[in-house]
Amino acid sequence: MKSRINPWENLLALKIWKTKSQYFIWLRGALRKIWQDNPLRKEWKNSQLRPITKEEKESGNFHSSTKKIGQCYLCEKWMAGSKLECDHKEESEGCYDFETAESFLWHCAADNPDNWALACKPCHKIKSYAIRQGITFKGAKAEKTAILLCKEKRDKEWLEERGVTPAGNTTKRREQIVQVLSGEV
Repeated sequence: MKSRINPWENLLALKIWKTKSQYFIWLRGALRKIWQDNPLRKEWKNSQLRPITKEEKESGNFHSSTKKIGQCYLCEKWMAGSKLECDHKEESEGCYDFETAESFLWHCAADNPDNWALACKPCHKIKSYAIRQGITFKGAKAEKTAILLCKEKRDKEWLEERGVTPAGNTTKRREQIVQVLSGEV
């Protein structure tokens, strides 16, 4: 049997992946494309959507071109199917070596639809952030809001509107915003 060499140790591949980590970042991205193109995922998502009613269309809450809607399992809002993503309720363990890569492949290509749920794009981003940071969904939502307010330079005004004297720097104002949103102030 021919011995194998790790891709990141191959002389030609050293131009592409200088480290094991770089290789598995690439592999994870390639496997995620399988998830995006998974025909079962697409069929499942379509089965979770329903036609928009005449009353819903006339309410003005949806774009005039909206044909199907679904409900986000995190915020429970109804929205156009195009604004919803298929989320794994139970996360994978990642893809950082060959053992976890196999598990990640199963996660992307052969996972059970019982593990899927519709999530709106903002909630999906918040959930992913919460997992990465090891915090609750509520905490992640507060953090993301604080980041946005600081980025848009609306942090001082936002704090003053809530009766809080803004701290002297952005980092501390961000912490103040998170505290207010978390009900700690």
